[in-house]
Amino acid sequence: MASSFRLALYEIENEETPLNRDLLAMLSGPTREESQAFVEALGRLSQRRRREVLARMVRYAVESFDLDFVDIFRLCIRDHDPVVRHFAIRGLWEDERPDLIKPLLQMLAKDPDHRVRAAAATSLGRFVFLAECEEIDPQRGELIRRELERTINDPQERVEVIRRAVEALAFINDDQVRQIIERTYAHWDRRMQLSALFAMGRSADPFWTDIVLDELYSDSPAMRYEAARACGEIQIKKAVPRLIQLIRDTDRAVQEMAIWALGQIGGNKARAALIRCIEEDDDRLRAAAEDALDEAEFASRLVELMSTSLEETDLTEGQDSWEEEEEDWLGPDEEEWPDDVIDI
Repeated sequence: MASSFRLALYEIENEETPLNRDLLAMLSGPTREESQAFVEALGRLSQRRRREVLARMVRYAVESFDLDFVDIFRLCIRDHDPVVRHFAIRGLWEDERPDLIKPLLQMLAKDPDHRVRAAAATSLGRFVFLAECEEIDPQRGELIRRELERTINDPQERVEVIRRAVEALAFINDDQVRQIIERTYAHWDRRMQLSALFAMGRSADPFWTDIVLDELYSDSPAMRYEAARACGEIQIKKAVPRLIQLIRDTDRAVQEMAIWALGQIGGNKARAALIRCIEEDDDRLRAAAEDALDEAEFASRLVELMSTSLEETDLTEGQDSWEEEEEDWLGPDEEEWPDDVIDI
């Protein structure tokens, strides 16, 4: 009896068959042999059909965490069609296995399609984050950084690729990356400026507070949107009054991002504004405000819990033993490290 996977492939190859979630869900969690069979079947489809299959698989995987097409997407990043490769990279957004780094770096450096190179740069961002969290080999992290910086400094590279490389590097907080973000923000191309604001937020670095606050008043809805996002990620409390105003922005996306940012920042004024949104008739803003209020209240409870734990802890307990251990680390003839050795 044919497996559900094989039956799904048969239906997909019949290009008159509509593609829907139930059909593509039959491809979830394939074996190695099934994944290879999918790639072979994909090669027999028309260009339009193959692109539609990958696009829908990515969409459904994002919408439903129970669907797993990762092994299929990994094979599809070698497809001859750049659109298929692009969708396959996007579909691997949760794949944190380090063996994916090498093919992504190769695509960033050599893929002939700039959209694929841009997607590879974006995908490498999560591995930069993992390296910063010391969850992957630091040598891999350094290799990724070098390749992203090479991309940024390549005068022949397309703007779309460079901006995604800047965004990927933003998880690193050091002077060199700050300079890259500053140069990107000073670029004449508005797309680069948008990516600089995104990178400022992703860095969660208060260093960027003044720029981000200024951009909340930008004439560009896209800049206001990214500035609002950055305020939420950096948790800039000074931004709350302006973010409340932006709930009435003329741009719908800016309204929703302002609401999200208020939920990230929290505090009494932010919560009061979110409650007012929930009481209104606008379904989209109400839903966004409900989610944001949940975030704000969760963060508030977490802070209260941590404060209670600290109050119940005797901070002087064991102090003598800590001091003794520090002396043991330094040794009797060693001096303490000078302050300039430690990168704060």
